[in-house]
Amino acid sequence: MKLKQRYAYQFAVYHPAVVSQFNRSLFPEWPLAFVAVAMAKHLTRGASDIFASVVYDEKVKDTLVGVYIVPFLYFREVLDLELVRQRLLEKLMPIARFRSRVESVPGPLGCNSVYVELDRKTMEASLSELVSAPAGLTTEADLNRFVSGLYGQTWDPALPLWRAYVINHLEDGRSLLMMKIDHAMADGVALLDVLYHIIDSYDGPVIEMKSARSPSADSGCFDCDSCLLHLQGWWRAIWKPFIGELLPGDPPNRLKFKDAKVAGRTKAVASTPGIDLEEIKAIKSKIRGATVNDVLMTLMCLTLRKYFQRYEPSTLKQSVTATIPVSVRREGEEDIFNPMFFGNNFSQAQISFPLEVEDPMEAFRRVKSQIDVIKVSPEPHLRLGLISCLTSCAVPQSLLASAMMDQFGRVTATLSNVIGPLREVQFLGQAVDDLSFYAMVPLGLYLGVVQYKGRIKVGICCDGELEPEPTRLAECWEEALQSLKAAAGR
Repeated sequence: MKLKQRYAYQFAVYHPAVVSQFNRSLFPEWPLAFVAVAMAKHLTRGASDIFASVVYDEKVKDTLVGVYIVPFLYFREVLDLELVRQRLLEKLMPIARFRSRVESVPGPLGCNSVYVELDRKTMEASLSELVSAPAGLTTEADLNRFVSGLYGQTWDPALPLWRAYVINHLEDGRSLLMMKIDHAMADGVALLDVLYHIIDSYDGPVIEMKSARSPSADSGCFDCDSCLLHLQGWWRAIWKPFIGELLPGDPPNRLKFKDAKVAGRTKAVASTPGIDLEEIKAIKSKIRGATVNDVLMTLMCLTLRKYFQRYEPSTLKQSVTATIPVSVRREGEEDIFNPMFFGNNFSQAQISFPLEVEDPMEAFRRVKSQIDVIKVSPEPHLRLGLISCLTSCAVPQSLLASAMMDQFGRVTATLSNVIGPLREVQFLGQAVDDLSFYAMVPLGLYLGVVQYKGRIKVGICCDGELEPEPTRLAECWEEALQSLKAAAGR
């Protein structure tokens, strides 16, 4: 390949949207197939680049194992496998990453992950593998074992990084559509948009997930309290990503490995019973200045306190740290059909849970004070900038994966709160009876709250070696809810 064409190819791979703005007449000496191939490749960036390299880099796979999102959609009636296949084909084909495989490509600054689009004929021929119906799954225990077994399974490099499973005739009479989606494809906010795309038409209200915004000069920093809050936000942005990372992370506990750089190889999952959102709102209404998210984060804190109080009391002498994903999307960057916008566009912030605090209301105040600072802090944007800088440099993917594993190893848990459809939705004419998800990450505990049609439940995913019975955490969640109710009512 001539030098000029090689640089043009790299530019087209790195900037497909830019190249698409120009007419091919500007590149008369370049073969049409050359430009088409370059245009069909979409470079991953940031966290997506590291997650995707698990597919082709054995060192990265040994370090991270994998990061997956596993959504559950329950139905009251039997699902037709062929109809599900055709619906997913028609709805997911227009989304570039869902019709693409991942490969590595040398770039000007090292090796990167790119998505290479597959044609419709290839996707149709692969439907039986992409969407299957595993047999012998009837009980909740069967499902949990099946989901746990998905962790660390090797992807076929010739196919996209998603799979769907249709499971009929569960013991409660319901059916299930379950998916396994690699986090390299997209984050939870983007995948929620995909959910709205694959279901039947939905005309109900949608609550937009709030994004982190950098403080601006007109943020209202004129009163003393607001000014102090913003100063705390800026100090947090300096301390946490830079100075704080030089300090030791959480000490080992029952939910955290002694060796912070080693990921577990097994997962155990469970889900809490659903509760009415009105129960959370009732607690919120009794606490001045509270939000639903404040209450949910406090419940996470109280859940961990009750868990350690019962199974490892020595941990109550310390605080434990959890990471929370923070969307950093700007307005207008929610287009699932635009490869430049669809994907992972999130950062993280850390929150410290004061396990030593017995009073639920005092725990609430401490948790809320941190959340309020995170809301105005540029910390998420600085963390995202650091990741983008590292993944744009000529750094081997294995070293980036080790750095990411080091971040996972510093904390005890990861938490998230996903707001799904507020009303009942349908898929292939059937009502979606329930909705939940699990997130599999290389650390000891992930707690994922999901809201659907006025109900809330928590998907619990633990490392199978550290906690093989995640139902223990589900029990602690229910106890935490009752204790916070009682404390708020005093």
